Amino acid sequence: MEVKNEIPSLTAFIPFAPLTVRVFYTSMPLKWIGLFIVLETISLLSFYLNFVANDFFWCLLSVCAYILITLPIYMNSFKNNVVNVEGRHRKLTFVNLFRTCANAVFSDYRISLLSKIPLALQVLAGGSLLYEVFGADWILHALAGFGVGAIALKAYVTGVGHYSYSRLASYFHLRRFRTFKAEHKTATAEWTLFSTIVVALAWEAFERSVHFISPVNVFRVGSESLWNISGDIFSAAIGGMVAWYLITHKLNWH
Repeated sequence: MEVKNEIPSLTAFIPFAPLTVRVFYTSMPLKWIGLFIVLETISLLSFYLNFVANDFFWCLLSVCAYILITLPIYMNSFKNNVVNVEGRHRKLTFVNLFRTCANAVFSDYRISLLSKIPLALQVLAGGSLLYEVFGADWILHALAGFGVGAIALKAYVTGVGHYSYSRLASYFHLRRFRTFKAEHKTATAEWTLFSTIVVALAWEAFERSVHFISPVNVFRVGSESLWNISGDIFSAAIGGMVAWYLITHKLNWH
């Protein structure tokens, strides 16, 4: 069934459009529109500050952040102008699995917008202060861990719900291991923690690599002690598990 909108889909990317276009604030609660406006404002402010400072690289990152922040508004309001496309990605391939999970994550404005909070703060701060004070970035890492954990949980529930745990375990050759032969009660928590730690480790490796190549770099990342790195990963893991607990036990968004 096709759903035609009188308003072009790209309207979602116009600054502050949800405040003036009816299709937005009728499809999302006002408090989530408010969070979106805050994040959108932060990304635009970041772009302006970096533009004034002639920092093209962080201007570009601010634009990317703006697009990512706006995507859930676009997808939730327009759904690519087609709804109820049954069985579109039923064949289990990695590409179809990725598309199915990505679409579910971005379509869920609650999960998607919450996961963009650290991104918006990062492009605004630019690492200038966060990397000068020991442990000052742990809050940002905890927020990032919360976002990653929420996305990981949503992706897991979507993938299992769409393809079933048995098919996924067979596809990734996990059934050869006794632990993964059947889905157990703590599977969502384990996947959330695993995903958060993997992303945290990858980010720390990225920061170290960039600093090793050039101590004065466009990412503004510097050298950190082992204790600080451990604190980053631990903070991210805590944030991820907080997301898992709130979503599964309090908010029931999964």
